Amino acid sequence: MIESGPGTTSLPGLSHDSIAISAATWITDRILEGRIGPGEKVTEASLAEQMGVSRSPIREALRALSRGGLIIVEPRRGAFVAELDQDNAADLYACRLLLEPRCSALAVQEMDGRRAGALTEIFARMRVAAEQRDSAAYVLALKDYNWNLLDACPNRLLFGFAESSWQASLRYWDLLVRSSPNYLTKSLRRNRGTQGAIESRNPVEAERVATAVLEFGRDELMKLLSRLPSTQPSTVIG
Repeated sequence: MIESGPGTTSLPGLSHDSIAISAATWITDRILEGRIGPGEKVTEASLAEQMGVSRSPIREALRALSRGGLIIVEPRRGAFVAELDQDNAADLYACRLLLEPRCSALAVQEMDGRRAGALTEIFARMRVAAEQRDSAAYVLALKDYNWNLLDACPNRLLFGFAESSWQASLRYWDLLVRSSPNYLTKSLRRNRGTQGAIESRNPVEAERVATAVLEFGRDELMKLLSRLPSTQPSTVIG
């Protein structure tokens, strides 16, 4: 984690990609700390000045966070921190609980060996990332794992609805994973049940575990959001 003092932060000797990853972590940590609030505008120039780096890795970091939904990029207006609202999060998880457990059950019921093998490989990446406490790598692997599981659902209409609510919830994932040093271990332990259901081709267990995983994520997210400052008027960080 980059030091969060008020001065600039130089990162000598790091590659462009490493600096971009560190910048994404730095921005996310400040959202968790309340230094950057929901709805606030962020700029490449001010963030680069604070970190003591060029604008290029900051641009990559903002792009990565926008793909996860934590940063919203609006044409001609700039980049803003996504609104992180408890009511919105509760609604999203209510939808996910209605859709994803059933989608997962059908996926496991119809899953072929190629898909099961791919999920096993991704789960191994999740395990390594958790062991190394690499939250960025864990988030990427977890997103890959979830999407590949849902995409195996033969009911494509159900998959479309499930994917939509899942995508809308991604803005909260980085915050969840970085909110506690033990979250990776807890998440991996719960998702191990999903992997077991896949390996045994047990759709009933897949549906039960998916429900438990989502309820755990929802409860942790509600606790996290309750600690964040209320949304403030949009301002430029710099």
